[in-house]
Amino acid sequence: MKPYLLTLCILLSPYLIASASAQTFTMGKKCRATLAEANALLDQESYTEALAKLDEFTGNCKTKDAKEQGAVAKAEAYNNLGQYENAIKEADYALDVTKDRSLEGHFQKGIALQHLGDAEGSKQELSKVIELTEKNQNTSERANNYALMARVYARQLNEEDSAMYYLDKAIGLAPENTDIIIQKGDLHLYYNQYDEAYAAYDEALDHGHDPLDIYQSRTQVGLKKMENKYGTTKVQELKNKMTAAEKTTLCADIQKGLDLGWKDMSMDMFSAMICQ
Repeated sequence: MKPYLLTLCILLSPYLIASASAQTFTMGKKCRATLAEANALLDQESYTEALAKLDEFTGNCKTKDAKEQGAVAKAEAYNNLGQYENAIKEADYALDVTKDRSLEGHFQKGIALQHLGDAEGSKQELSKVIELTEKNQNTSERANNYALMARVYARQLNEEDSAMYYLDKAIGLAPENTDIIIQKGDLHLYYNQYDEAYAAYDEALDHGHDPLDIYQSRTQVGLKKMENKYGTTKVQELKNKMTAAEKTTLCADIQKGLDLGWKDMSMDMFSAMICQ
């Protein structure tokens, strides 16, 4: 991140929240599923594939919320592909649809302008975020927007400290929102902080989050930890290298997930090969 942008965000961090991202989106089930697939591709850094999925989404989903979400997701993909002019075009469309109230639209435009060397323009976009924030007094919405800020900082700017800061702010505002706690666990997992990831998922479970989701997440922690520790993704090699205690922990999480209805053939096979 450029120094001016980081400094501005630190100085004004209590205000970097807004209402736009916390609304209930008016989309049909099929549209929500398509958008979720596109966002998963963004998470996997498969930006070209994400754009193709987003073209499908925007071609079929025409509500105001769908137009905004499709545009900001495309802007994110274009920013990560280095196509900053296209990112600005999509961000501007999101801002037009929302009458200049799209938090993600302003943020994606600010990122694009930063990369194009327009320091003043980038600052203006962050100022718009602050302006939106000052008009919003809803605690739940502020928490959701802090979580959104954390996602942007982690996924696009690779600013771990800033991402964790905003997630902690979000959790402080809405400690009952287990989705945000799960997001923190996911962030710890992204940075290979396995014990912290386990702790976050367990905290979400204690607060009533869906147990199946928890054990799927814990399984991902265990798998990534073992794959990184032993330098392989091959099941037979993991079986030969993992300790008895490591197998017990991982297999317990897998089995709990399967008992709760997890349908995943790869996990069935993994369990059969390692856990028996």
